[in-house]
Amino acid sequence: MKNILDDNFVPWKLYPRLELEKSEPGLWKPKAYITSLEIIQTGKDTTKTFKPLAGEVDESYNLTLPISGKAKITAVSSTGVLRALETFSQLFYQHSHGDIYTKVAPVHITDCPQYDHRGILLDVSRNYLPLDTIYRTIDAMAWNKMNRLHVHATDSQSWPLEIPALPELHQKGAYARGLTYSPRDMAAIQTYAIQRGIEVIVEIDSPGHFGIAALSHPDIITGWGASPWTTYCAEPPCGQLQLNNPKVDTFLDKLTADLLPRLSPYSAYFHTGGDEVNFNEYNLDPTVGTNDTKVIGPLLQKFIDKHHARVRKAGLVPMVWEEIPADYNVTIGDDVVVQSWLGDEAIKSLTANGHKVITSNYNYWYLDCGRGQWLNIPEGEALESNWPFNDWCGPTKSWRLIYSYDPRAGLTDEEAELVLGGEVGAWAETIDEVNLDSILWPRSSAAGEVLWSGRLDAAGQNRTQLDAAPRLAEFRERMLARGVRADPIQMVFCTQGGDPNKFAIDGESSLETALDYVSIKSALILLGVVYVLRWVYISIDENIRLRRLGVRGPRVKSYLPFGIDIIKKQVTSTMKHRNYENFLDLVGTAPDYTAEARIFERRVVLTADPENIKATLATQFQDFGKGEQFHREWYEFLGDSIFATDGQLWHASRQLLRPQFSRERISDLHCFESHLETFFKAVANGGVLNGEEQEVDIEAGNGKPFDISDILFRYTLDVATDFLLGMNVQSLTTPRQPFADAFNEVQRVQNILARAGALNAFVPKKSFRNGLKVVNEFCNIYIDRALRLSPEELASKTKSDQGYTFLHELASFTRDRKVLRDQLVAVLLAGRDTTASTLSFAFYELGRHPDAVRKMRREIVDTVGLDRTPTYADLKSMKYLQNVINEILRLYPAVPFNVRTALKDTTLPRGGGPDGSLPLPVLKDTAIAYSTLTMQRRADLYPAGAPDPQTFCPERWFDWQPRPWQFIPFNGGPRICIGQQFALTEMAYVLTRIFQRYERVESFMHEIDGGKPKLKAEIVIQPGDGVRVALWEAKKE
Repeated sequence: MKNILDDNFVPWKLYPRLELEKSEPGLWKPKAYITSLEIIQTGKDTTKTFKPLAGEVDESYNLTLPISGKAKITAVSSTGVLRALETFSQLFYQHSHGDIYTKVAPVHITDCPQYDHRGILLDVSRNYLPLDTIYRTIDAMAWNKMNRLHVHATDSQSWPLEIPALPELHQKGAYARGLTYSPRDMAAIQTYAIQRGIEVIVEIDSPGHFGIAALSHPDIITGWGASPWTTYCAEPPCGQLQLNNPKVDTFLDKLTADLLPRLSPYSAYFHTGGDEVNFNEYNLDPTVGTNDTKVIGPLLQKFIDKHHARVRKAGLVPMVWEEIPADYNVTIGDDVVVQSWLGDEAIKSLTANGHKVITSNYNYWYLDCGRGQWLNIPEGEALESNWPFNDWCGPTKSWRLIYSYDPRAGLTDEEAELVLGGEVGAWAETIDEVNLDSILWPRSSAAGEVLWSGRLDAAGQNRTQLDAAPRLAEFRERMLARGVRADPIQMVFCTQGGDPNKFAIDGESSLETALDYVSIKSALILLGVVYVLRWVYISIDENIRLRRLGVRGPRVKSYLPFGIDIIKKQVTSTMKHRNYENFLDLVGTAPDYTAEARIFERRVVLTADPENIKATLATQFQDFGKGEQFHREWYEFLGDSIFATDGQLWHASRQLLRPQFSRERISDLHCFESHLETFFKAVANGGVLNGEEQEVDIEAGNGKPFDISDILFRYTLDVATDFLLGMNVQSLTTPRQPFADAFNEVQRVQNILARAGALNAFVPKKSFRNGLKVVNEFCNIYIDRALRLSPEELASKTKSDQGYTFLHELASFTRDRKVLRDQLVAVLLAGRDTTASTLSFAFYELGRHPDAVRKMRREIVDTVGLDRTPTYADLKSMKYLQNVINEILRLYPAVPFNVRTALKDTTLPRGGGPDGSLPLPVLKDTAIAYSTLTMQRRADLYPAGAPDPQTFCPERWFDWQPRPWQFIPFNGGPRICIGQQFALTEMAYVLTRIFQRYERVESFMHEIDGGKPKLKAEIVIQPGDGVRVALWEAKKE
């Protein structure tokens, strides 16, 4: 309340010059007052709440401030409550006449962080920082919703940390008496931080940066004061722990036995350092005597193993700087968190090797950079060579540069998950309590926003400086009012609206006046002329921008204006299930299967080139997304779900789904097995059962033709709803399934709408809307169930519990029915259609290839016998079974056509120029349509003499492996299918159990489709005519 009532500010800088009073609420007008603030914490705090590992505390919250004045906060943890209270305090301003007011009510805020580790590194060894300065920094961090304070406590310059068991360290190593941190001080700092939702992580760097200990323990240090210092250390004075001296172990045992038990009640981590170890110093080490990596490497490994064992013994998790695993090739435990500072390539390498990482990329987030050289340089050659005395990492990292950094840029989805967050660094060569505030703030606020909200906005666009500057300028005023001397963001001219980016010509009123005097005929002529001129302008502007980026590529021929013939062919092909043939016609003769087309005013790039697809999905991930047009076109069906959004919305959806597809849940195969008995009864019945109690003669189905595709779609729907939602819809025993029919119809029309482009207004939507109504009613069953879950029920289950489902995750995430509906539709689409379609095609091909059936069944029987249920390991060990699944996914990738939108002007690796060998320029908002179905059937991507790519041949996988990005049935990059392992496991399990029982499959499809399957590709590919087969049970022995 102090921040609202006492330490608030009059926002005169944020309104146009001399217009503050016009913007403030009138003092004599009717007012609504906040009469109450209700705080509801739905979960119980534990010790992990206050000293969590990354991800162990839920910081999300909901904040509602209605016109009635009855404010409400809901959060799972007390930390979430703190974050909500901070947001609440930032809704208010001080009136120029003294009152407090807010202009944002009514407002509802649902908020959660994108990164679990959001921190600042404070160096208290190079310059001592008083306690009140540290407390003030902790307060400011809490206002910015940052949650980790990394204290670099000691270095070669000083030892300010008191260790009662080794008092000589601070007595000889501190700069002066009193410039130390006692055990009581450290406990006070950590307690103060915890009360504000911040965890303090202490670092004692080792074995490097340890020279100061030579003043008290010269017998364990090597290289103290070595000269020239440039040979032996990164900055003077030099000094490292000796690597092969037993006294070092004794010293560290004593140090950690004193310190770590005092830290562990307040923190889950201890940082052991490890950066900038200079091997030359070990030439001076009497216990080593060489700088040979082959000698030092094993000694360093032994040192780290022992030191991390001490940390773990105290119940803490070790942290290290990146050089330990990356440069010195030291093997570290899976629990260790690596702090990276050397750039994006280092983060990519670390995460690719499975390390958990926090980033402090010096190119962006070192706040001490750009302040100039701190060492004195004598006159002469050295002075001339060092002029103009820049430091090693300049220029200054402005808030704009800090804000531009994306910690997960260029990473795969799996790699990105390992980036826990980041820290800005304030190394203190030229920083002390006098200038610390201006060094940290508001630049750390920019990093704080990136770490809390993510680099991308809800539409998947990079958050811009234009949006961020007003927020940071306002927040800077709040920090000043609260006692933190933060630097300005811009001059007042800009904060008062003088930013030239905001200037615009307002011609609306004059246009309306002119139209009053124009006839309809003249208006139509005028509009026609304007449209033509606009078309000419857009074409010229586009060509100029494209030429700046590169050379245009081959174009798809169009014979009608605006590409209407292309649209017509697209829609016709969709309705006739000839999308593959149509896509092949468009790109099959173009170099690298890449061409461009124009549909109305929009340029579209079509590609089936692996390099272009890789760039779109992975290496240039930040350049491409679903885009606003895709989101708009698919909004009625998919809403704001994972399949239709970018940026924060997409990431939030993915985080919701991820716990459902953990290795532990996927490898528990009971869910697949529990529905197979009903599946086998439906097979014997020749179709869906009429209720659970229907009696079926199992043997009567032997050799009886039936459509197995329909049964498989019903089976996968039952499994998906059971596994993910905890309530199976029993579609295998319900002949009439309105949801399934409606779901199929919605997908059919949605596919036509998407391909019709600008003409989609002419597509009839009656069946689409009717289908959506049925789908939404179906979803409401689960939404109602989710909303009935009480906070106590939700708090009683954790993500690791067996009974924990996506429904629990949804109910914990939001109570918004629209959000719940969108997420459910996405789950149902992915859970039913992708797996069922792949299994359907498997039976289509197996019915035509009896040899493949015999080989696969022989492997199944040899591995698991005729009765035993397979384990997860069994499924992965059956090579021919895996080959069959891979071959089906190669021929029939589940999502055969997809699209991305360029989020900025960029290029694709190939497709430009007459021969397609040059980069292809791509302007912002260009659609990139790509086809994995077309790419995976390209004969030129296979070795000479390989089986025809158009034919089913599981044997090809024994001696052929596709090159990277030439086989991506589940997409790739950060948006790779999150349920990939679930789908593969379900496919393998179902095939195994079916062929334990049946020994033969006969196809009846030739008389239906002549041996050429109809590829019905609306969203997910599936056999357009079903799959009519007969199964024969194995003879009983």
